[in-house]
Amino acid sequence: MNTLSGQGIIVVGNGLAGCLLAWTLLQQGKKVHIFAGDKACASRVAAGLINPVTGQRFVLAEQTPEMLNFAHQFYHHIENTLNVSFFHTKTMFRLFNSQKEQENCKNRLKNNKYKDYLKEQSITTNLKQEHGSIVQTHTAWLDTNTLLDALHTYFKQQNIITYRNVETTHSEQTAIYCEGYHMMSNPLFSWLPLQPAHGEIITCNTENILPDAIINKSKWLLPMNKKTCRIGATFDTKITTPTQLETSKQQLLAFANGLFHASYNFKVTQHQAGIRPTTLDKQPFIGFHPKQKNTAIFNGFGSRGSLLIPWYSHLFTQSLLTHDPIPAKVDISRYSNLLNQ
Repeated sequence: MNTLSGQGIIVVGNGLAGCLLAWTLLQQGKKVHIFAGDKACASRVAAGLINPVTGQRFVLAEQTPEMLNFAHQFYHHIENTLNVSFFHTKTMFRLFNSQKEQENCKNRLKNNKYKDYLKEQSITTNLKQEHGSIVQTHTAWLDTNTLLDALHTYFKQQNIITYRNVETTHSEQTAIYCEGYHMMSNPLFSWLPLQPAHGEIITCNTENILPDAIINKSKWLLPMNKKTCRIGATFDTKITTPTQLETSKQQLLAFANGLFHASYNFKVTQHQAGIRPTTLDKQPFIGFHPKQKNTAIFNGFGSRGSLLIPWYSHLFTQSLLTHDPIPAKVDISRYSNLLNQ
């Protein structure tokens, strides 16, 4: 197992994965330098939603409770250290799309491990609830732009960030690539089966007061304050560069308008697009290159990065420091057979 060298670590990437991994390494007393480059960062577009119970089947994935507790501690530590606020707990109103979803949810409520996350409570009557609804708890959202701005400011103050692409490194330096979907153009790791997914989000002002909860019905509406919200997100695996499409904007507006009985007259103030670094098996890419000494990757967190990255930043850092193996399900060695194909 490769370990951190005395010459320090280079982290390549300016998004959530690179910045939070760099922060974790610094907290362990390691010498780090970040190459932010000039490439678009999907983390700047992401809503940063944290939702423990997901999908049409209302799944609480393995280790999610532990990840959630760790994320709370991790983000609050950064907030307290940098004197910034970016981590916001907020209840979620989940509106069922069908009777089948309602039945799936009722079945989960029979399982004790779900009872702390799903609550049968009435919600605002202003929302259309043709098939019913559930209140989800332990949900939150991460203001990724505020977080990244604070981290970049801190890194600049420490003189450990460079805003250009990484150049050739000394052989004794460990380089960890956290480039999001730009990984596809990196010959070191382009063999890994990334499945990038294009997504668009709009920010809107509205005339009426919004419910103080995240509203989820396949897509989502996230209130930023009483009359401003973000709405998202689209999902398209065929679009390969961030593109703001008029059809996507209208689709998101139609979704938001369809949530309420009353008219909210949403006015778009911002329209953003990004590429999610999703993977073939829905698990991140973490670990060292099978053939390139001191070259590693930390990537592929998809739409769950706000929850997963703190947890895996810790595990990867501990693995580097103590020789302990990282979990097999995220280790890139699971795809080593693809390297020479």
